Amino acid sequence: MAHQSERQPSLNVNTNASPESRPAEKKVSYMSLQKKGQLAVLCIARLAEPLASTSIQTYMFYQLKFFNPTASASMISTQAGIIVGAKTAAQVCSGLLWGRLADSDWGGRKTVLVIGLLSSGLSNIGYGFSKTFVAAVAWQVFGGAMNSNVAITRCVVAELNPDKRHRTRALLLLPLFANAGQLFGPLVGGLLSSKTGNGPLKAYPYAPPNMFTAAIFAIAAIGVIFGVEETLESLQHTEGSFARRMWKKIVNYTSRGDSRDYAYAAINSEEPNTPTSPLVEFTPGGRPASSSSKPPKRKAKLPFRRIWTFNVLCTLLSHFIIAGHLGTFSNLWAIFLSTPVEQPDKQHPPIHFGGGIGMQPRDVGFAMSIIGAIGVFLQMAVYPMLNDRFGAVRVWQVALFIFPLVYIFAPFPSLVASANYPNGENALVWLAVCIVLLLFIVGRTGVTPATTLLINDCTPHPSVRGTVHTAGTVVGNLSRSIFPVAAFTIFGNGLQIGVVGLGFWCLAGLAVLSCVASRWVREGSNGQEILLEGDEEEAQSSGIDAGSQPTRRN
Repeated sequence: MAHQSERQPSLNVNTNASPESRPAEKKVSYMSLQKKGQLAVLCIARLAEPLASTSIQTYMFYQLKFFNPTASASMISTQAGIIVGAKTAAQVCSGLLWGRLADSDWGGRKTVLVIGLLSSGLSNIGYGFSKTFVAAVAWQVFGGAMNSNVAITRCVVAELNPDKRHRTRALLLLPLFANAGQLFGPLVGGLLSSKTGNGPLKAYPYAPPNMFTAAIFAIAAIGVIFGVEETLESLQHTEGSFARRMWKKIVNYTSRGDSRDYAYAAINSEEPNTPTSPLVEFTPGGRPASSSSKPPKRKAKLPFRRIWTFNVLCTLLSHFIIAGHLGTFSNLWAIFLSTPVEQPDKQHPPIHFGGGIGMQPRDVGFAMSIIGAIGVFLQMAVYPMLNDRFGAVRVWQVALFIFPLVYIFAPFPSLVASANYPNGENALVWLAVCIVLLLFIVGRTGVTPATTLLINDCTPHPSVRGTVHTAGTVVGNLSRSIFPVAAFTIFGNGLQIGVVGLGFWCLAGLAVLSCVASRWVREGSNGQEILLEGDEEEAQSSGIDAGSQPTRRN
């Protein structure tokens, strides 16, 4: 059972055994992971989020121009920041509520994840058919308030793979599929959108890519409903969440006739005079009708106030800063690529130069998909080796030093485009864009997977894993609500005064701050930092040395 194996990755087996008696550890690969079908469904759910967001980034500049043809580039930049920040701000307000619901018997992991996926699909459809800026913001707020998909997906994947080596490899699948979403999302947005529209959707030129992403969310939701098990420990030995129990009661109430069922039950083969195949009467809920069966004892849950240990707070603080500059750059870069090219005689580097690259939505889509393409390769071929050799924390801390350089050099491709005014695009422009993106992807490949692992492992007790993952998502969304709005405003003001790099250089300062904050983060014990009543007994009954890990007892 999942709650029994949850202790094993972070508690050390008694080391008194001789080396010859210890089994040799097999190398863990993606193919050796268990429950591959459930992992596949969860990976589709993880892919859907970046697929939708990067699709919108591709045509956002032109969609805002569609809403208001007279809007200036600086005004569009400000409105883009509001759209990006509206969704994440809504997630900040509702995120912890979804996390507590996912940790409670009233909801559970599956219920919260299904609600989030279906709501995200509906939000995408509404956004695609919006014809005003206000309507677009409203649908983004709805989509943000109704889901915590990323956090719950991470939580379920971690609980499906309690062993540390398998858990690490399984959690690495999520950023891998996030990179895949960032590869295909810009292509979906660039190829399916149109500035003028065509066919029956002529009045809604930006509806097709959103209908496509909504279909992906629906597929993921159906897969979760029928293909993913409930991993919340307190619901694994019951008839399910409160919502599922109510549904069963309604079905049983409306059904006619004898609703009892019969099935074979496991027996104790050591007891004499026991029938070899006893026929046991079961209730409609699936439990034996005999009153002698007792439900397993539920374990204690960590109080909310005790969740926030020093390592949890340090991890979340670092995540706040890192998520802020990573998310802001991706959105700011898309607007920068769409910004018209500046005339050469107005450029005075290295500080006073303006304009962007002047790309059309399709070209922006291809440029943004480079992030996902290189990210998928690095995630599969490079990061697992680095993680196995140096550890998640060391790779994470070193990779953070790349981002200040990325943000310092990010605006300089506009000078290359300006030299080819008014066309903007040529081979040298694409080379400059690819160099910036390559540096960014290398840094992000070292940071994003490690952040997922660190947030999961800093959990002080398994009973609050959903809350901790959701808190990480809330903190990340809070930063993605604040920093993009500020950065887009600064970027717009920079365009007005002829300093297009102003927004990027502010991000460079934020990236330096993240390097400093990361020094206090330590790799956690994956739920073993605090032991509650009954935890030690379970560890001893499992033959595990509970005293080998530093813990705080209740």
